[in-house]
Amino acid sequence: MPKLNRILWSLAILFVVITTVIFSFGIILVGAATLSLYGIYRHYFPKKKFPKHHNSRSQVYTFGEIIDIKSEVIHDTIDVKKLR
Repeated sequence: MPKLNRILWSLAILFVVITTVIFSFGIILVGAATLSLYGIYRHYFPKKKFPKHHNSRSQVYTFGEIIDIKSEVIHDTIDVKKLR
């Protein structure tokens, strides 16, 4: 009887381990298939890019300040400073 109990417990543990491995492998396969389908979708239906407005006054700078002055104003300011 103890030998039968040992065999049954071993089979139960083996069944749990095999089930866990198969379930984990299935989750990995479903994730890979989902990512592949998403990549195919992004390839055939890319985001629509809207054209930038040419009349926009300010631009995005990664460093420093945003200086939005026309070049004529800068030259006028330099000329005024030279006269002083």
